[in-house]
Amino acid sequence: MFLVINVAYFLNKFLQHIFLLAFTFITCREAQATHIVGGDITYRHIIDDSFEVKLILYVDCAFGSQQAIALDTNAMIAVFDSSNTLIKTLLNYRSAPVRVNSVNYNCVAPPSNACVDKYIYTYYTSLPNIPGGYVIAFQRCCRNNSISNILTPGQVGATYWIHIPDTSTTSGYNSSAEFNSLPPNFLCVGRDFIYNHTASDADGDSLVYGLYQPFIGADFFNNLPRPPSPPPYSGVSWASGFGTPNMMKGNPELSIDSLTGVLKVKPQFTGQYVVGILVKEYRNGKYINAIRRDFQFNVFNCQFDVVSAFSKDIHLCSDTVKFVNQSVGATSYLWDFGDTLLNIDSSTLAEPTYIYTATGAFMVKLVATKGNCKDSILVRVTIDKDIGSFAGEDQQICKGDSLVLGTENTGNFSYSWFPADYLDNPASGEPIAKPPVSISYIATRATDVCVNRDTVNIFVPNIGAGFVSHFNLLCQDALLKIDSPEQVNSDKWLLDGVAMSRDEVIQLSYQFNKSYVLQFIVEDSGCVDTASKIITPYINDSLIMVYNVFTPNKDGLNECLSIRGLILEKDCSRIFIYNRWGELLFDSNKDGTCFDGSVKGNPLSQGVYYYILEHYAKKYTGSITLLR
Repeated sequence: MFLVINVAYFLNKFLQHIFLLAFTFITCREAQATHIVGGDITYRHIIDDSFEVKLILYVDCAFGSQQAIALDTNAMIAVFDSSNTLIKTLLNYRSAPVRVNSVNYNCVAPPSNACVDKYIYTYYTSLPNIPGGYVIAFQRCCRNNSISNILTPGQVGATYWIHIPDTSTTSGYNSSAEFNSLPPNFLCVGRDFIYNHTASDADGDSLVYGLYQPFIGADFFNNLPRPPSPPPYSGVSWASGFGTPNMMKGNPELSIDSLTGVLKVKPQFTGQYVVGILVKEYRNGKYINAIRRDFQFNVFNCQFDVVSAFSKDIHLCSDTVKFVNQSVGATSYLWDFGDTLLNIDSSTLAEPTYIYTATGAFMVKLVATKGNCKDSILVRVTIDKDIGSFAGEDQQICKGDSLVLGTENTGNFSYSWFPADYLDNPASGEPIAKPPVSISYIATRATDVCVNRDTVNIFVPNIGAGFVSHFNLLCQDALLKIDSPEQVNSDKWLLDGVAMSRDEVIQLSYQFNKSYVLQFIVEDSGCVDTASKIITPYINDSLIMVYNVFTPNKDGLNECLSIRGLILEKDCSRIFIYNRWGELLFDSNKDGTCFDGSVKGNPLSQGVYYYILEHYAKKYTGSITLLR
């Protein structure tokens, strides 16, 4: 009986564990059920170390798990430092949902079986400046199982993250860019989709647009990481035939203009496609940050009442365009030719002709209308008629200065400059030139249709201020001789910062072994050039040596006191010989250049004598030994 009771007890416990595991599995399945459509993170600097961080999530409100959506009532984001160490977590509640159901086309309804809601989470936190800045991240699983362009979408989630750079990178606290609007999540098969997917930056930084590979994050076993895992993060695995350059089967394929932020695609197949929109932020030409939007487009077959259409990518070597209207179902039209130089650049004709007043690229808009239904389209029209100078005006600069060539590039042109000498980028429409001599540049502006050429001349006055000088040495001082250049009216000389004439400079007596700063300044045609030298009258006495022993013994060798390195009668030199009592025995200026150990013909006794040697303005002293 005891055994039966224990078996029953353990069986009961086993069944409880099985039920608990099943309940936990079902709960986990519900919590990670597919519902994520997209999202992005931005931040705004408030004051001092205070920041506002904004997380936006887009969820599938038609087929997404309601339990999973309910669990996202609050969201946790993580803050990491540059070594990917977790600094803190932030938890906050979401805003009320906003329904996203735009299709970007008029007189066509979105599919009734699709639904997307937008939620906003706002966090306020202190982020003191640290080297390398911070990374803020959020992760959630899972994406819609029906996504067409990535592998196992229902088993992977998403990571939304952003970097906050330190102030050394940005010269102060930075606020990220923010997307101006959300593109419609419903697109139509076979219809052009053109959307101005721009962003704004509160700091006025330059923005460059592109596409990126969205990131995965969280999974079946850890569907709501709290805290999110640290960087680096991995990208999604593309399905066969898809990739970052071709996220959607289109003709043309999905693309975004790097300068204008205009997003374009003409989808070819129905389905759901995850795309990544990237906006890089530059300050003074230096990359500092990026924002990323991971978003899902739903492509379906649409029924239109009105379609606006006309010839695409018009590119003419002319200023006159005859527009061919290809719209369907419309009864009236309004054209905007995008010519900002004129106040009146519109027409209500079905197929107007327009004459442009300048070269460049123009965004032409056609609004086609029938009753309450309207459709519009934007098409780039490039006018490449050579109606003016594009190489710039002839100019004069000074040697060492630079200037920008060309005029503002408003068209989709390619450029080349010849010669390429002294240009920073000969393929630019506005290269920076820094020629040291006068030069002429030929600019070629080309498109698939036209090739135009223009010339600009840059004059650089040749006013080299170099000079050659040397010293003429006198016995007590030196005179400067300037061999070049020739004296001109615009010349100016400075000696140790004092203005002098050329004659004053060369007539001045210069002290030996003293350094002077001599500057020669030339002005011509508004340009100035300066040559500067340090000049020093120098006596080379490194080879001078008075031999300390001589033997005037009538053997013909070493009869006179020898001095190596100079000739007394030629080198502003004089030697005096003294005995130990200071009596002057010999003076080379009076007694000749040979001291033979005698005074007035009387031989001196052997012993030590003393000399003073004067060489230019310098004196040398020492002793000599006389041996016989």
